[in-house]
Amino acid sequence: MYDLILRGGTVLDGRGGAPFVADVALHGDTIAEVGPGLGSSREELNATGLLVTPGFIDTHSHLDGNVTWEQRLAPNSGHGVTTTIMGNCGVGFAPCRPADRAFTIDLMEGIEDIPSAVLQLGLPWAWESYGEYRSFLSGRRFDLNVTGLVPHSSLRLFVMGDRALNGSPATKEDRAALSELVFDAVSGGAAGVGSTRLFGQRTLAGVAAPSRWAEEAELLAIAGAMQRAGRGVFQIAPEFNRFPLACEELAMLIRVGRETGVPILYSLKQSNSHPTGWQELLALTHEARNEGVDIRPQVLGRPTGGIITWECSSHRFVRSPSYAAIAGLPLAERLAQLAEPAVRATILGEIEAIEAAKPSRMSTLTHLQFPMVDPPDYEPAPECSMSALATARGCSTAELTYDLLMADGGRGAIMQASGNYSDGDLEAARTMMEFDGAVLGLGDAGAHCTVICDASAPTSMLTLWARDRVRGPKLPLPFLVRRLTSEPAELFGLAGRGVLQPGARADINVIDHVRLALRPPRMVYDLPGDGKRLVQDAVGYVATYVNGQRVVADSQPTTVLPGRLL
Repeated sequence: MYDLILRGGTVLDGRGGAPFVADVALHGDTIAEVGPGLGSSREELNATGLLVTPGFIDTHSHLDGNVTWEQRLAPNSGHGVTTTIMGNCGVGFAPCRPADRAFTIDLMEGIEDIPSAVLQLGLPWAWESYGEYRSFLSGRRFDLNVTGLVPHSSLRLFVMGDRALNGSPATKEDRAALSELVFDAVSGGAAGVGSTRLFGQRTLAGVAAPSRWAEEAELLAIAGAMQRAGRGVFQIAPEFNRFPLACEELAMLIRVGRETGVPILYSLKQSNSHPTGWQELLALTHEARNEGVDIRPQVLGRPTGGIITWECSSHRFVRSPSYAAIAGLPLAERLAQLAEPAVRATILGEIEAIEAAKPSRMSTLTHLQFPMVDPPDYEPAPECSMSALATARGCSTAELTYDLLMADGGRGAIMQASGNYSDGDLEAARTMMEFDGAVLGLGDAGAHCTVICDASAPTSMLTLWARDRVRGPKLPLPFLVRRLTSEPAELFGLAGRGVLQPGARADINVIDHVRLALRPPRMVYDLPGDGKRLVQDAVGYVATYVNGQRVVADSQPTTVLPGRLL
């Protein structure tokens, strides 16, 4: 007798084949059998008319701190994610000596917009080495599985001390020490190494991420350690906003991948400053892959950018002195002030004068700003932009922005499309997602808490791309599910996950695809010290199982915590 049968669902097994109707039987944390008319079980779920898929794998998160203080890893776990990979972009909290904790917190705050007050209150610092960090996590339980990349900036600081911060190259001895630490961490279960080379990734005081200064010899030493260990992925955020530098950096990463055979995973998006640059990078990648180099772009199937609200960390009116005078008020009191006509007129007058002298990024990108609607539209038409709407209404974009933020009792929201949307649609993102070897990711769960909520991207894959898109071709559902499941599982060595077949781990989604929908992002205050973050709800997830136990029932969390460190 089985423990559970998901009866009569439309199965997408993660391998990209056509859907088929079958039962999926579970025994404990394992899939026992997949097929029609399976026998009896202690429990059944009627999946007739529903999709049954493997659990989704989030390949790019920053939950390195969250996993030390909380067990429900929202919003990931509300969007079908059953495994997440942390430590991306070279930032994390291990290895870390006590003397370097303050800088490590400052770096995470500057790069990933996680307030230092939250980290100071939340992090228990019950470790120093990466192995000790994993040991600490191994004793905790979550509503999804977690694993991590070793953060390159943390490694560099651990080995080189202050020399890691001032642009010094790693010496031969430094490279040997880095290599040994990486070998030990990957041999001990880490999924690889994360790194960044972006100029903009620095502390609020302007100190660059230590990994920014790594030379090719250092990258080779790190990749060589993974080669020796026989496993691991090298994830890197290159400087994709600057050309021809971006192509030069990608050529260097290709050389590293060619020499070591280690999979290289790099972040890719369409940049407003160089809208065709992504095509140059994909051309280099295609050529390298044809030569046998395992290099892959990591892409997002939505606009990159941010959410603008009165509650978020940045909006168009922060430079107004009159707004600054009330910015510290509790939200309800601030909104009451902002609703006063005299206050509105004063703030608008100030900000329009300030922007006339010195335009801001937000004031010059109104053609890429769109009202956030319910359900959210992640491919809005140009005529829905703030600039077009302001022209149609005969008002300034500042006036329109103010009034839209005041909608819904002061909780109105605007989406700013800072990347993947230079052409006014998502055709560039579609091409990137379809590219051979592309990896879906860049959701940044845990990071940019008051700016984005792209951790909900898996739901967009199944709604916008598989069902709702009207401004271009859709993408096949089996293809998208494969991109979200078996492909990342294989890349990161997550044995037994990402597929629905006998013997695989029972990480499973049951989805009402007709009803599946996203809700607009909303702010919650549930981080340590009442810190705030954006979350985004979904409806249509009938059930999500992690290691055979149901963590989501009808889009609501259950009380069980079967997730663990992998």
